[in-house]
Amino acid sequence: MRDGPGVGVSMSNGISVLTGGDSFRLDPRRTVSGEVNFISHAHTDHLPRGGDEACVVSTPKTLELAEHRTGRKFTPVEDARITLLDAGHIPGSAMALIEDGRRILYTGDFCTRRKVYLEPARAVKTDVLLIETTYALPRYSFPDPLELSGVIRDWVADALSTGSSVFFTVYPLGKAQEVETLLRGLPLYADEAVQAHNRIVFGDCSDWIGDMGAAKDGESVFICSSRSSLSALRPGLRSRLLFTTVSGWSMDEQFRNSGGLDEAFPLSDHCDHGDLLSFVEKCDPEIVYTMHGFAEEFAEELRRDLQIEAHALSAQRGGARRGRRRQKRIDSF
Repeated sequence: MRDGPGVGVSMSNGISVLTGGDSFRLDPRRTVSGEVNFISHAHTDHLPRGGDEACVVSTPKTLELAEHRTGRKFTPVEDARITLLDAGHIPGSAMALIEDGRRILYTGDFCTRRKVYLEPARAVKTDVLLIETTYALPRYSFPDPLELSGVIRDWVADALSTGSSVFFTVYPLGKAQEVETLLRGLPLYADEAVQAHNRIVFGDCSDWIGDMGAAKDGESVFICSSRSSLSALRPGLRSRLLFTTVSGWSMDEQFRNSGGLDEAFPLSDHCDHGDLLSFVEKCDPEIVYTMHGFAEEFAEELRRDLQIEAHALSAQRGGARRGRRRQKRIDSF
């Protein structure tokens, strides 16, 4: 447990925040009775899989997605000390501003750039900042997402004009809906893992996104959670496919050269290094806690260059780990 100004913070079963006699559990793996449980968004690495407390603070969209993804029933509750702010990460995502003597901002996963279908996260003045640091190295400097969206659409349109089809492998929640939105109007088809989330995010989208089995000829765009979905295509459709994805990790040459990709675009639903620095400066915190990804490196940079007290959080059982966290399979998100 690390103590900030009147606040105790630790990484154990999510993020534990103690303010006076009250306890807040942020993105727990197991919900905890007697504490305020908060879910920032519905990616599986932030969802509770157990616990005996069903009452959680979250957005309605996140809870709908969480129930679909976990099979659990959650009861939404409000807490006057918590204000939910747009996180700009995926549909339903939220940051939590806790005001309980001190102002504490927990970002969860977040993005401060405007994209084709989400509003960006915005900084607020806070005393204690708990910030994710997935891409917190200077080499991660992403292009403008709106400009990159145009580049992606042009690349796909060029591929279709040559008689090829395009196969995207993306997270079924978040990345899939962003790609579908920026490619709307083209012949789009999605696998069932993606379609299940489309129905929650978009409602009825059958007029512009078809099921995989409905594709009858070439010059189609497939939005899929796994290459195993290729089995749903007729053999003739598999012969002229270009494979691509969107990920911030495509800034790394090793990522771009792996997986048999014809192209990879650095369209991310996280902040890049410069975005993170700017966000910290705008929040003007007394103390920062970094978590996930390059937490140690970013905390050191804040202490050295901005003279801000900063600490990297690590799980109590494993200690701090430097460098990129091990990535899960795309279809696990």
